[in-house]
Amino acid sequence: MTKITLELVRKRAEHNDGELSTLEELSLHQQDIEKIEHLHRWCPRLRILYLQGNLIAKIENVGRLRDLEYLNLALNNLECVEGLDRCHALHKLDLTANFIYDLTSLLSLQDLPDLRELYLTGNPCTSYRGYRGWLVCNLPSVQELDGTLISRSERLRALQELTQSDSTVRIDQQQALEKRAKEKAKYEESERKEESEDEKDDEEWWKGPSEPTPEARIAIHRHIARRRQEHQSSSQHTKKSRAVRLFTSDGRPLNANAAKLEFQLTEDEDNNCFKLEVHTYKYLDATLVDCDVQPWYVRVTVRGKVLQLVLLEEVRPGQATALRSQVTGHLLVTMPKLADPWRPVSTCPPQKITPATSSNSAQSTYLPHTTTTPSPAHTECERQGNYLEVGESSSTVDYTKIVNNSAGEVPPAHGLATTRTRHLPPDRPNSPDFVDDADVPSLV
Repeated sequence: MTKITLELVRKRAEHNDGELSTLEELSLHQQDIEKIEHLHRWCPRLRILYLQGNLIAKIENVGRLRDLEYLNLALNNLECVEGLDRCHALHKLDLTANFIYDLTSLLSLQDLPDLRELYLTGNPCTSYRGYRGWLVCNLPSVQELDGTLISRSERLRALQELTQSDSTVRIDQQQALEKRAKEKAKYEESERKEESEDEKDDEEWWKGPSEPTPEARIAIHRHIARRRQEHQSSSQHTKKSRAVRLFTSDGRPLNANAAKLEFQLTEDEDNNCFKLEVHTYKYLDATLVDCDVQPWYVRVTVRGKVLQLVLLEEVRPGQATALRSQVTGHLLVTMPKLADPWRPVSTCPPQKITPATSSNSAQSTYLPHTTTTPSPAHTECERQGNYLEVGESSSTVDYTKIVNNSAGEVPPAHGLATTRTRHLPPDRPNSPDFVDDADVPSLV
């Protein structure tokens, strides 16, 4: 069973930054604690203490908590009330669902002037005849008993019936204590028999008879703890960590999310890139995060756990960037694509451009346009919107010899090439009244 340790108390004191000397509220419920200890030395200023749902059989080491105002000991194995006579600041005491047979042990609470609320529901003593009237008379400071306020008329009636209620309470208490002694002897005998016999099956054990006694509650807790320990030990031997498979047998990458992280992989068409946002923890140290971008996949490792995603297009690993948000802690990986969206790769073979030979020169040049009928394959490529890429030529093109200068064509001025032919009009004869005056400038 669990003991009250310094590590346990510090863990439960997180709201006080682990500081125990100034701690005023502590919750140690459902920890299978059997003994109250060390709290008066570690937490001397406690005002509220929760110890419900444990296996405490005796109230001890609590009287030194002078500032204690609320003590919750519900669902424990208490059989009498003791050790609280020096808790003068105690205002509320919860003893619900214990095994208190000795009702007279509650007389030790008479020295607590500030005790206002008392809960005893679920204890054997509540079945005694005259139980409530007896407590109302013997604990005058209590104003609320088992969740019900004590009125003035009820207190006067209890004082009138005190003699009768006192005798009936003591008779019923004596009978209950004798019954309790027989239960202890019976339990000790049955425990010796169970030790000699083989261990029962779990289902058979739960179907067996059980009585509302402290021993039965302890046996249930121990049985659950033993089964839990057996399950953990067996799972450690049988459970094998499954290796994360990142590649197929032929080397193709696979998707994997061993890190169990949320992510969004989007395609940014405006910037021609992929963007991966991984929801890493906000306060995670950057040294525990590793990012690896490859042409066809991206891998993010967080605390040794891998997140790998396969990309639909090839990216440029050398131009990828990885940034973390200072607000959310998320990791943003930007991966530019390898392909240029404005120059799609042609699925048709490039068309060959045949050189044309000038009539005046044997030098070959590349024509920018051709008058030949294009092939069906080339027409299909142009319909699909593909572009023909032509590399740089090693020779220098003479643009002045592109156009044939025969048949009255005028050569281009200043060495500029042109693809359009100029036809000059024929010369007209001079009119009869034409006078060639030398002082008049020429029109051309």
